[in-house]
Amino acid sequence: MRNNVQSHWMLRQVAEEHAPRTTIRLWPKIEPQANSRIKRESHFSAPRTAKMRAALGLIILAMLIGSIGAIPAVRAFAEDVIQRMGIAFINTDLRDSHTTVAKVEATKALPPPQSLTIEELQEQVAFPVMLPTWLPDGLSYTHISISAYDPQSWQGSGKKASIDYSRSENFEPASGILSLHANDGPISAPPLLAESSQEAVIVNGQPGYYVHGAWQDDGRGDPNIKMGILQWDNQADDAYLTWTQNGVTYLLEAHNLGLESDDLIRIAESFEKR
Repeated sequence: MRNNVQSHWMLRQVAEEHAPRTTIRLWPKIEPQANSRIKRESHFSAPRTAKMRAALGLIILAMLIGSIGAIPAVRAFAEDVIQRMGIAFINTDLRDSHTTVAKVEATKALPPPQSLTIEELQEQVAFPVMLPTWLPDGLSYTHISISAYDPQSWQGSGKKASIDYSRSENFEPASGILSLHANDGPISAPPLLAESSQEAVIVNGQPGYYVHGAWQDDGRGDPNIKMGILQWDNQADDAYLTWTQNGVTYLLEAHNLGLESDDLIRIAESFEKR
């Protein structure tokens, strides 16, 4: 997030175009096993059958809970749920030092696209977007945009709303920027963060996730949390908060603003429908 201002818009477009589109359906894998057990139970009497079914249910539930970290398919299902909430976590224990990380740099100066008004935003998306009524001081500039995607391959109505609040009219990340993304499906281009940095929080009575830190390519960060040449630095001035409310997924990203979890939760709890 410390590239030139033009990188901010180009990286967003690249991320939108290459977002993952995978969904894992867990029930079809469990149903055959459950049905086979139920058929075997039909040889017992009704009272015993009821007890056996209850025991079977508890066993399956325990297996599901205990297998989240052990069975790849179940773990991927859980990660898919988290990804819907706007953040994609990576387990760096499964990566090695030879992992290749692509680097994207701006080669042409491009102005930010034309900003929409709040009224235009609400008219063009199929879901009500709640907006913050409290923001940190100095975020005087607002840029509103809509990203289109294919609803046939990605859950949702086909349009994601993004609002940037900045301290400078050029929306330069180095001067401080707060980004709000909203979608009635998964956030289509979630930031990729270290799994070990996630923190479960409650936002407006709903479960959410908070992360503080960023990947660094200059030698800073924890050498034990790596992705290729990158190291995770939890001291970096980058913070993320995501949650789902009334069927809409929200993601707040704060860069170079000195914000912590309490600040992002305060912003989120000030949301109102405009």
